[in-house]
Order: sequence, then C-alpha cells, then structure tokens
Amino acid sequence: MISLFLVEDERIARESIRDNVPWQEHDILFLGDAPDGEVALPQLLEKRPDILLTDIKMPFMDGLELARIVRKELPDTRIIILSGHNEFEYARKAITLGVNDYLLKPVSSRDILEAVDRSKAQILECRAQRIERQSYNITQRELFFSNLYSGILMGPAQMLQRAAQLGLSLAAGAYQIVLAELDGVITDREALRDKLYAAPMAYGSGFDGERVTFLLLAEDASGLPLKFQEFSAWLEGLTGQEGLTVHLLPGKQAARLSDLPKAYHLLTIQKKQRESADSKTLSRSTSFQRDTLLDFLRTGKPSALPSFWAHYRPAIESGYSSFVYRCYLYTELFFVVHEFCQENQIPLPESLRQEALLEKRILLTNSADDFLTLACQLCEEVMEVRPGGSRHTPSAEQARAYIDRHYTDPELSLSSVANAVSVSPNHLSTLFKSKIGVGFSEYLTEVRIRQAKRLLITSDLRVSEVGERVGYQNMEYFSMLFKKNTGQTPSQYRRSHTL
Repeated sequence: MISLFLVEDERIARESIRDNVPWQEHDILFLGDAPDGEVALPQLLEKRPDILLTDIKMPFMDGLELARIVRKELPDTRIIILSGHNEFEYARKAITLGVNDYLLKPVSSRDILEAVDRSKAQILECRAQRIERQSYNITQRELFFSNLYSGILMGPAQMLQRAAQLGLSLAAGAYQIVLAELDGVITDREALRDKLYAAPMAYGSGFDGERVTFLLLAEDASGLPLKFQEFSAWLEGLTGQEGLTVHLLPGKQAARLSDLPKAYHLLTIQKKQRESADSKTLSRSTSFQRDTLLDFLRTGKPSALPSFWAHYRPAIESGYSSFVYRCYLYTELFFVVHEFCQENQIPLPESLRQEALLEKRILLTNSADDFLTLACQLCEEVMEVRPGGSRHTPSAEQARAYIDRHYTDPELSLSSVANAVSVSPNHLSTLFKSKIGVGFSEYLTEVRIRQAKRLLITSDLRVSEVGERVGYQNMEYFSMLFKKNTGQTPSQYRRSHTL
C-alpha cells in the first residue's frame, strides 16, 4: 500500500482533504497531517511516506523549504504541491526542486486523487524496476560463484575482472570457503538472504533456505583464524536474532584464487564424510555423486548415458524450480567434466570455455529436461575422445534436434551447430542436405518462420518482439524472409488469421 502525508496550514482545507478524500478506496494509507513544514518535518523523517502532499505558502517553514529538505533526506518520496493562482513563481521554483506534480487551488477530491494516482503508478513502476535490478544482481552473483567454485573461470585475471564488475573485491593473500547449515523456521527467505550476503567480512552465495556458502579473505594465512572467529560470532548473532541455529564447516585454506575449485571439492567431500558419520541425510537430494559420475565417464558407454541420467531425473526435477539449486547442479556437472578432461589430458568442451554461454544456459533453462540434455551432450563429448574411446559420426538428426532446441539464438550458425555435434561445417552441410532433404539455412529458416507464425496467431507480441523471439535481430530481414516464405508480411499474416 502507498502511504501519504498531508501538510496544509488552513485548518478547514486540511481537515476537508484528510476526512473527505476516499483514501482507502484508492489503496492509500493516510499517515497524518500537519499545519506547516516545521511541525511536519520530524514526522516525515520518522514515517517516511511514499507521497508528500503539501501547500506551498505556509508560515514558519513553507512548502519550498520543506520540499528541498525532503528531496535530500527522502529521495524516493514523491512530492505534490498545492498552490494558489497567484503563486506561480512559487510553483516554478518548486519544479526546479524536483517536485513531481502540483495542483492549483481550489482543488477537488477528484483532482487530488488523480494526482496521487499518477504518483502511485510511478512509485509502483520504480519498485518493480528496483526488484528487477536486485533480482538480476543476485542472479549474476550466484552465477559468478557457481563458475568460480566449479573452475569455469579459468585465470585469476578473469576472476578478478568479473568480480570487480559485480562490485566484489577478491584480491587477497589467503582464502577459505565455509559452509553454513541453518536449522529452524525461516519466515522471509529473501530478507534473510540479503542479510547473509551483506556479511561484513565474507562473500555469501548459494543460499537455498538450508545452507549457504561463504568465502573468507585475509591478507595472509595467519589472518584467517581470527577472520573466521569474527565471522562465526557475527553469523551466530544474526541467526540467533532470526531464531535459527547454525552449524559451520570450514574448508581448507587456499593461497590462490585458482585453488578455490579444489578447496570447494574437498569441502563437499568433508561434508559427505560428516553426514555419513552422523548418520544424516540431506533434506534436499544432491541428485548425483561426483565420484559416481566420474567413474561412469571413465568406464561407461556413451550409449548408456540416457539410462544413467534417467536414474537421477526424479531428484533433479524435485528441486529444479530453485535457481540456486540449478546453479548447484551445473556447478557439479561442470566440475566433474573439467576434472575428467584434466585427468585424461583431453580438450575441455568449447561450451565450457565460454562463460557467457554457460550463464545463458543456467538463466534460460526452464526444465529438468534442459539440464539432462546438456548433461548427456557434455558427457558424450568427452567420453568419445577419452583414451581408448572412438569418436562416432553424429547423424543429421542430432544436428536437426540441436537446431530445434536453439533456433532462438540469433548467433546460431552452421559452424556453431557443427561444433556442437563435433563435425566440420563442410561435412555437416553435406550430411544435413543428404539426410534431411534441405540445406542447413533452409531448415533453420523453416523452423523460425513456423514458430513466428504460431506466435503471431497465439500472442499479443509486437512483430519486432516475435522476430526477436525466433532469433532475428534485424526486423527488415525478418519481414523479408517471412513474406518470401508465406507470401504475406507478418502484420498481414496476423490479420488474416485472427478474428
């Protein structure tokens, strides 16, 4: 609900606005009123209203001075000025102070409510944008630490640069990863997450309501014990205020950023050993064990991959709606594939060398099937080039299936599809046309135009948005291809197929 405070020196006018305007019907919380700015100011600073409705000409402290102070102390508060016909100069000055709206007296309830509704709409839009920005920042943070701990961010320079972009400073002489497990009822998960991530001496990530990972930094190894002690006290104080208990599992110290993936791996082993000793089970399934997957990559057959991953489908599906859980899954998968490639001295799959592509996969995957498809693809790719393995020739059907899944990518090309199915572009072009019956470009255009036709009929998206949804960034090119394939422009097609 949007809150409002009224400042008006004329008692009759003030009481009329306060008592006769139907605030509640418009979801406005009326916080109070005052006869002048001097009386109003301390109340405003305490109550912090969303909207200030104030007269402009008042004794003691007028509306201009009040607006100037409020704009400085409460920058998010919207200010609506009430002014007389002979006070235009005041109104002009008010506008220079950042006043959002002003009304000329005499004003009716309708006039006031229209102005308040305008401010209300702006406030709600700003709130939505703020929430979206916060969500984006949290998402980028989770992706960064997921990549950091899995070893995807290869070099220290890349790690430090990416961290700096997120406002994180990772330059230090010693590091320690600490796993914190929480026990108790959490009333507001997002609020608690924000408090945990605001730790004064550690960087938190991966909070799923039950556990959170922290990274401690110190100038050298001798400073970590004191840092851990101070951090423990801070965390116990926070969780105690929330009615929770916390159990800490500190990992081994690391002297370099490049040592963090190994330290994280050892910490997960340490956690499993402790759980086994305590006869505990995880409240959320970990889906698959690293060692089990690593052994399968060493000795299993590529043809058995679908069966291997099908065993873990129920556990993966049960938690896949959680973004943090998805980060965990991808971190585990990428870590195992990376370790397997290092162990066998084989090249890392190209997709694991592109951080932006990895982030896109995690952000845009909508179902467990997306993860399982990628898992099978990555595992098959490294198993076929392991020592003693023989690389098979992918069929044109694999290429067609890849196009069907990725046609929305504007950068999809013959080369990128050939790379995904591990053949040369020339070979894929020949194979595709002989097996599918049309060329690569023709098939890709066919898929995109078919999906565009569906969106034009079944959605209210603008034509430009439809083009972007199916992989075209140039709208003129999209319209030209659409007309070439259907005989109509996208707009004509929509009109002819809708009532």
